[in-house]
Amino acid sequence: MSKNQAEIAFASILVLALSLTALAFTVGHASAASFSGTWVSATPGEGFVEWDVMSKRHYDWKMTVSQSGSDVSASVTLTLRSVDVYHLPDVWSSDIGQTHYEDMFGTILGDQMVFDLSQFGDSGQFVLTVSGNALNGSGTFNSAGAIIHYEFDLKREGLFGFFGVSGIAPIASAGFIVVFIVIIVTVLRPVRIPTTPSITKVPPYSPSYEPSDVRTTGEPTPISPPEGGMSLGGVGITWGSPPPTGKPLPPKQHYSNNQEPPRCPIHRDTALVAHFTGAESDPGSWYCPKCKSYPWGRS
Repeated sequence: MSKNQAEIAFASILVLALSLTALAFTVGHASAASFSGTWVSATPGEGFVEWDVMSKRHYDWKMTVSQSGSDVSASVTLTLRSVDVYHLPDVWSSDIGQTHYEDMFGTILGDQMVFDLSQFGDSGQFVLTVSGNALNGSGTFNSAGAIIHYEFDLKREGLFGFFGVSGIAPIASAGFIVVFIVIIVTVLRPVRIPTTPSITKVPPYSPSYEPSDVRTTGEPTPISPPEGGMSLGGVGITWGSPPPTGKPLPPKQHYSNNQEPPRCPIHRDTALVAHFTGAESDPGSWYCPKCKSYPWGRS
């Protein structure tokens, strides 16, 4: 591992540790003060029930809670869904389906929200207790001597309501760990620059020169090889085809002019392979798979 990779790895570990610490702190505080958010009916049409001696009314209840210290405010939307009539006259059935909006203010005491009610000299109170993602409670209201009873059965709305505040912690932690592993694998994976390029297939190649005469033992031997030829020696004296003249352009320049790779000056049937080190300024070098080297050296 290089020094830069070690520094990046250490920074990644530090970021992960700080993130998990912040997550644990956030989840811990969310659990201790988990009233904020939106609460809805745990069972449709039964989130809020009120009754007196005349009838029992069933509501859908939606309450958005905001907390500031020990003070809490709630915006409530309630819709009457059904009425159980005990005694005539029935004054509620005509309100079925109607929606009302209320703003309430209360106090947090531990795991409870307490709301005091007062209207035209009448008074009452209801208390809601939180337990995970459930919010339940009850209360009463004294209206001119007639007692109205309340019951609440609510659940937290949204992602936290589905998984729970405690359930979010392991999911988020697992996400952080996966991201951390990806970072480490990416940082620590060695960067390999091949020193021996692989052999690739190339299109058929036809040399631009013609073979020279071949002379063998027993035939008249010219004083010098044919023009452009090369004496090979041996039992008989022969002259093969001349090699390509000069040194080819580096790969980057070569492929801008001609898509056909040059041939090895030693192995005439072998196409050379372009090799680049990865640097932008590198013009490239020609590598012979049969020689296993660079006929003209590395650029």
